[in-house]
Amino acid sequence: MKRARLLAALVLVTVLFGLLASCTPKQEETTAKPPDPRASINAILAKKKLVIGTSSGYFPFEMVNKEGKLIGFDVDMGNKIGEALGVAVEWKDMAEFSALIPALQAGQLDIVIAGMTIRAKRAVSVDFTIPYFTTGQGVLISKAKAPNAKTIEDLDKPGNIIAVSNGTTGHNAAERLFKKATVKPMDGSTTAGLEVLAGNATAMVFDLDWIFIYHSDNKDKTNAILEPITVEYLGIAVRPGQSDFLYWLNTFLTEFVGNEEYHAMYEYYFKDMPWKLEMPSGT
Repeated sequence: MKRARLLAALVLVTVLFGLLASCTPKQEETTAKPPDPRASINAILAKKKLVIGTSSGYFPFEMVNKEGKLIGFDVDMGNKIGEALGVAVEWKDMAEFSALIPALQAGQLDIVIAGMTIRAKRAVSVDFTIPYFTTGQGVLISKAKAPNAKTIEDLDKPGNIIAVSNGTTGHNAAERLFKKATVKPMDGSTTAGLEVLAGNATAMVFDLDWIFIYHSDNKDKTNAILEPITVEYLGIAVRPGQSDFLYWLNTFLTEFVGNEEYHAMYEYYFKDMPWKLEMPSGT
């Protein structure tokens, strides 16, 4: 009798375990796929295209020649980056420099190469590569408005207008240095430069290399302060979260900056300057 009861109990326990097992949802076996450590680069390689944002009018980094073609130091370097990656390069030339970072954040661009100064404020929104160029701010002066001005102090007077390209480090430097004169933001360096030539602005603050070239072409109408009033480093902007691509770009720049090809580009754009013959008259 005891043996029969024990057997019945074992049967009951077996049945109960079976019922519980049937009521418990089965967990599907999942194998977590590790993240791709080269996801950003692989995405560019997959689409076979690198989209680069810039803003022309910053001589000699990005310019539009007589034929409507984008040329310049930055343009050549961006094309070299595409060549090193083995992909085509698509340039997006934006009228306003200040539109570049929002476009990068929105995913419309892969990188920005636009003579952009590395700044902590910008680095909140984008990641920067190591510097590829060192520059500073200079001042273009209207001979008609201030023929004897040689310093910031000479220009910082009530009634004087200091033209700047909106959203640039020249804009920031002008607002910091000029307390009495009026700082006037404009859409692009070319527009600001034309204000000085026309005598509508007393001076203009912008990158030293651009000021040097613009003054060289317009010595009859301008003077210039060519001692840098700031020291700045230019970098390539990348969307945050693309550490693999940022590392690759830094590797490229480490190899490229300072080599023979880089020096040849520098000589072409900043010393010999034959590109000036390609530019539209009045530029």
